[in-house]
Amino acid sequence: MRMPRSRFPRLPVSPILFRPMVRRTQARQIALQILFQFDSQGEVDKEMAAQAADGGSDDLETRQRALEMAYGAWEKREISDIWVERVAPQWPPRRQPGVDRNILRLAIWELTNIDTPHKVIIDEAIELAKSYSTENSPSFVNGVLDAVVKEHKALIEGSK
Repeated sequence: MRMPRSRFPRLPVSPILFRPMVRRTQARQIALQILFQFDSQGEVDKEMAAQAADGGSDDLETRQRALEMAYGAWEKREISDIWVERVAPQWPPRRQPGVDRNILRLAIWELTNIDTPHKVIIDEAIELAKSYSTENSPSFVNGVLDAVVKEHKALIEGSK
């Protein structure tokens, strides 16, 4: 069956319009890889982080953003882990797959340190879970981050 033609002409889509979004997504992917390696080693390895960033993108801004995100999330991992344990006590970080743990660390760091809309950060975290983790991970990540956002908003409103 043939679909009727739209009354509206298709407009060409400029790749430039979507470039910042693509770079942020790529930066998150690279940051997750770096975080996972920090987590598996138990410490920061600056040389490895630089190599992962260089291998992940040719764009300097994307590499710098990825490194900033990875270092920021790693530095605040204990706070993120406490938050996750509070909202999901049945799945403390030590029991989570390493990928999930680091997706949550990255997203919580972003939620509390970057002005990106919460919905965008949660959607990106869910996509990372779909791409790199288990079948149940996207819904777990979504539930945990939704609870973190609600708590974060309550804390901010309560401090005003």
